[in-house]
Amino acid sequence: MSVLNITSSQKTNGAGQPEITLVLDGNLDNSTVASLQAHLTTALTAKPSQIIFDLATLKYVTSSGIRLFFMAVKQQKPHGGRVSFVNLQPQIKEVFAIMGSLPDMSIFKDQAELDAYLLTRQRMHQK
Repeated sequence: MSVLNITSSQKTNGAGQPEITLVLDGNLDNSTVASLQAHLTTALTAKPSQIIFDLATLKYVTSSGIRLFFMAVKQQKPHGGRVSFVNLQPQIKEVFAIMGSLPDMSIFKDQAELDAYLLTRQRMHQK
């Protein structure tokens, strides 16, 4: 069973709008994504100007986690909010590059195949 610890902090920017930082420590996969979703749901209700994901200690992420990141971006757009990612480790940077360059997710047979591919690529950086 994977573990994901999430630390949330909030500050107010110069315009008086909330900025929320979520620090993710551990593994973001199918067994931990619900925890992040709960934190995100709470954060998004405040309609923050910025949600910052600090990924300095995120070890790996699967497609379910990436999907949640995309959902956050989509939900921030209507009120002009932004989503930023900081401190990406090499294996996480590669996942973001892969997801950004895939023209069609259907090149993978299913979610399990995509997750296996992403995990294999990330583990190459941990050796």
